[in-house]
Amino acid sequence: MPDSLYMPVQLRFGDMDAYGHVNNVVYLQYFENARVQLAHAPLDEVVLPADRAGQTFDDLVGPERFTLVGRQEIEYRQPLTYRNRPVFVKIWVTSVGGSSYDFGYLVAERDESTVYALGATTMVLVDRSSGAPVRLTAEQRAALEHWHGEPVPFRRRK
Repeated sequence: MPDSLYMPVQLRFGDMDAYGHVNNVVYLQYFENARVQLAHAPLDEVVLPADRAGQTFDDLVGPERFTLVGRQEIEYRQPLTYRNRPVFVKIWVTSVGGSSYDFGYLVAERDESTVYALGATTMVLVDRSSGAPVRLTAEQRAALEHWHGEPVPFRRRK
């Protein structure tokens, strides 16, 4: 899995809740930030033709479409308390459908020695004018497949 799929997150004091650890809702913001960073990361010749290398997944979505969150799931493993060093969000694609795709997340130390949370998000590609789902293009699929990894290892899944 490309090293660029690890996004550092500097904890903010405001992320903490009354119990002294990162509030459960804040993890969704961490996931969102990782998705936005990934969508704006330049794609290389492995994904796109050489003359289009450097475009981003956001460029491939284009102005007439956008993505919506269809579903999210989080499994909390260990409380994350305030500290000065960053935590890392690892993001990858777990599956690609007709008009949707799933991300997996791991909130952990960079070496994954301590895992704080796991997550998953289903994203849906939507036409901006009609609001209806639209099929992913071949280029969009290629970018998503470039980031493909294993299913999220949730404990309750068999």
